[in-house]
Amino acid sequence: GYVTDGQQPLTGRDLRGLLFTAEMYGLQTDLLAGLLELTPERARPVAARWRKLGYAESARIGPGRPWVWLTRRGLTACGLRYTAVPPALSRLAHLRATAVVRLALESAGSYRRAQAYWRGERRLRARMGGRVGMREHVPDGEIHFPYGQGSVYQGECWAVEAELTRKTVARTTAIMR
Repeated sequence: GYVTDGQQPLTGRDLRGLLFTAEMYGLQTDLLAGLLELTPERARPVAARWRKLGYAESARIGPGRPWVWLTRRGLTACGLRYTAVPPALSRLAHLRATAVVRLALESAGSYRRAQAYWRGERRLRARMGGRVGMREHVPDGEIHFPYGQGSVYQGECWAVEAELTRKTVARTTAIMR
């Protein structure tokens, strides 16, 4: 279970936050606040509790608010086998942009009505079992629209890219393929 050290058990909100943070490699605390529908000031104690429980680490590793990422214990509690590492400094802006895109999509009524779900780069890489190197391109995410939900997109899978740099049409086409 999720009851730890005589403290309150993790809430559904905690579990949503931990899973989202793990899937995105890490998350800045202002985005964590948005995800959990809290103010940034109220998100800090949540991250502090996760740290105290050994589920997460946090630090100011780039511009803006501190980042939160899961430890081995946190990943294990979520049933995930990802490597427990802080987000790479060279990827912070891109990870933030991807998280913003995901949060925006998941807040859309049409996304929720379609019961769409996000499968992120980290999960895609894990499913490939090391068959694709870190330098090879994998979409930042996929949006899956299940069959039978009444959506005009049912059965579709959309690749998602959060681009921060200008690319040629040829490079963009190659990425999307």
